[in-house]
Amino acid sequence: MTRGVIAFVSCEGSADHFEAIAAVHGLRRIASPPGLFLFAGPKLSDRLMADGSVLLGEVFSLSGASCHAPSDGWGNYLAFARREGRWLIDRAPLTGAPLYWTRWRGGILCASHLELIADLLESPTVDWEFIAQALIYSNLRTERTGLTGLSELLPGMRLAIDDASAKTIPLWSPWEHVGKAINAGIAELAPELERRLVASVRAWSGTRKEIMLELSGGLDSSIVAAALSAAGSDFTAINFVTRGADGDERHYARAVASRCGIELIESEIDPADVDLVARPSVIGARPGAYAVLRGIDRAFERGVGGREVSLFGGIGGDNIFCFDGSVSPFLDAAATFGMGRRAFRTLRDVARGGGATLWGAALLAWKAWRRGPRDHWRSEPEFLSPDAIPAAPFAHPWDEGARGQSQAKRNHVEAVRRILDFVDRPPRWAARDVVAPLLSQPVVEYCLSIPSWTWIEGGRDRAVARAAFAHRLPPEVVWRRGKGRLESVATAAYLRQRAELAELLLGGRLAEHGLLDLDAIRAYLVRDLADGDFLYYRLLEIADVELWVRSVEELFASRPSFDQRSYCGDLAGSGSTSSLSQ
Repeated sequence: MTRGVIAFVSCEGSADHFEAIAAVHGLRRIASPPGLFLFAGPKLSDRLMADGSVLLGEVFSLSGASCHAPSDGWGNYLAFARREGRWLIDRAPLTGAPLYWTRWRGGILCASHLELIADLLESPTVDWEFIAQALIYSNLRTERTGLTGLSELLPGMRLAIDDASAKTIPLWSPWEHVGKAINAGIAELAPELERRLVASVRAWSGTRKEIMLELSGGLDSSIVAAALSAAGSDFTAINFVTRGADGDERHYARAVASRCGIELIESEIDPADVDLVARPSVIGARPGAYAVLRGIDRAFERGVGGREVSLFGGIGGDNIFCFDGSVSPFLDAAATFGMGRRAFRTLRDVARGGGATLWGAALLAWKAWRRGPRDHWRSEPEFLSPDAIPAAPFAHPWDEGARGQSQAKRNHVEAVRRILDFVDRPPRWAARDVVAPLLSQPVVEYCLSIPSWTWIEGGRDRAVARAAFAHRLPPEVVWRRGKGRLESVATAAYLRQRAELAELLLGGRLAEHGLLDLDAIRAYLVRDLADGDFLYYRLLEIADVELWVRSVEELFASRPSFDQRSYCGDLAGSGSTSSLSQ
């Protein structure tokens, strides 16, 4: 595993177990202070910071000066340090590399991937309270995982470990930047957004030899293409094409490739590759890959083959560039400026952006004002048993700062949280160097500071981002309103595998635990799909959770416990590898 990490913090521990695991997975020992056993893959850089921190990954300066400590920079890193009798493990905000941790034999065991420590976990079981939460609160990622006793160190958090306890401490919060709202127009805001994004892309691309961009032809990935070009980066692009017109974006992708002067690979999505009931190829600490997107993963394999590339993409654009789609920006403007000309202009922009009449938007705004800000994560109860619905979502470090914020800014921060739950899901990214430049810390902080009503100015979503790169992109791309879809592929797969989905859901582990409304599922599965009926996507999300539960239960049921074998001799002697996929 070229980018894996294992760490064990214990003054009384032994490195023997971890030397064996590291050898199996191709990890190397990283020099570190006594009490820390640290191993990392050969593609993961390491350095000793001036403040004594051992840093894995990349750190870029926030100020332009040298980074003496992790807090001086941003990037994709994990930092380990010992100060005042405590071990401190920091994960970079937003783009920080994943890290899971658990108590183990008098110390704290950490790993970037479940497969690295799966053989060490003592009697792991599915956390059914987590599963109930995952079903009703989609993309709500907290420190809880789907395995009892295993937690995730979230981006922008610190794990502080001493002899008696281990606790997490927030180091970064989006609310600190929401409070720095910039009251300016697009003409003033756009140049700074462009500067930050190009600088961030230059930092990411400077250390990478072969870059490939997933270029959909949509606005967000096209902006990344423009930023790569502006940064002087050498890169190619790949575009995924559906046989149906809804996902054929070649016209737009070709226009961007031509403007940037780059090679474009076009790879067709084969509907036969979409198997909605196949077990996931990668088993993580929580339900991960979306089965409906497997066609893209296979198309990527056909287009890229065995090339070792650093993969860039436009993931997070809707989220970071505040694609809201609600009337909240108008309520935000009205609260700021009063019910005058400025607020009315925002109402008009919101109506135009949503394809609604002015009166329709006003009615929605009145209802939203009466209702007030939503106080917790949006729930999705479709096809779930009412008796199994949790009373409240799990807590997240960013929850506290939402108090007193407008619904528009809550929506923006919630959107950032949602995309952070997606960045490690696609199997095609699992063993690759993946960069999400739109999630770069300097870019996100600036976008959070921009007033919500400015993002919809002129009736166009992501208005500031469009203006920032209008001079670098073809007009038909930068001003387009629509998006490519995979509905033809998804609908065909659903209709083809309805019987198998019924068997999976109605007789599965979720049903056994009383989490599903079986009557509602039966009724939906036998009815014909009407135009615009995409509720089946909800069933597919539930099926993904069912597949993960079955896979992880089978995985651990088939394994002997740590105490039932001599781990070092068993692995080092045989040279066997984990059955978990990389």
